[in-house]
Amino acid sequence: MREPKTVLLIWNPNKWEWESLDDMVEETARSGSCLDQWSVGRSRDIAPGDRFYLMHLGAEPRGIMASGWIMSEPESKPHWDGSERSTLYVDIEYDRLFKPESCILPLAQLRELGPSQHWTPQTSGTFVKEELVGKVEEAWNSVSPSSTAEPATQFIEGTAFTVRMTRFERDPRNRSACIAHHGMKCAVCGFDFQARYGLLGAGFIHVHHLNPLSSTKKAHRIDPVHDLRPVCPNCHAMLHRRKDVLSIEELKALIK
Repeated sequence: MREPKTVLLIWNPNKWEWESLDDMVEETARSGSCLDQWSVGRSRDIAPGDRFYLMHLGAEPRGIMASGWIMSEPESKPHWDGSERSTLYVDIEYDRLFKPESCILPLAQLRELGPSQHWTPQTSGTFVKEELVGKVEEAWNSVSPSSTAEPATQFIEGTAFTVRMTRFERDPRNRSACIAHHGMKCAVCGFDFQARYGLLGAGFIHVHHLNPLSSTKKAHRIDPVHDLRPVCPNCHAMLHRRKDVLSIEELKALIK
């Protein structure tokens, strides 16, 4: 069985403007995670359950600005630069995401931790050397607040599905509008995190796309009232358990 790896993803603002960064930083801080998609060049040896760190390069401050988990196998899609060539993408889930100027693990400190590691590759997909993984995680934990990171072995057990995202669909306003209309209780089992856990659970719920994102080949508008439903993590995983995603009604019938 393949052991989980740790991969470096790269963002260079001189090459690509991240227009939704502020919204995604806010969503990650509010809910503890945020879904995204990232190019990994030609790196095919990346797998669900791998840990990633997102490096901010090209302008100071340089260093690690985000972390999370790989959620899918690499898939070839049109290149982010708009050219006719293609590149590989993976779905990812942030557990911590910050604007570089507000929180970063500096490149200079990373070079001290691992002088032989290539910390400034031109493209994403470089693996962190195994002997450095623990040191990097410890250093990242020391500078980044509100860590929700889990060991990779635990993450692999919980990875029962892949979520496809587009720029339009990850707008946090869609999530907010869905919850404003449907409420915070799971649409399948009725679980309410705040009722069960008090303030700790306030505002926590997954949002499920009724029409599977994997069936969508291009960006499209989302109607948060008709296309999205709040669901608890358990029911969300069960909805995506099979190749053909179950409907809310089908999963309700199975529970009964």
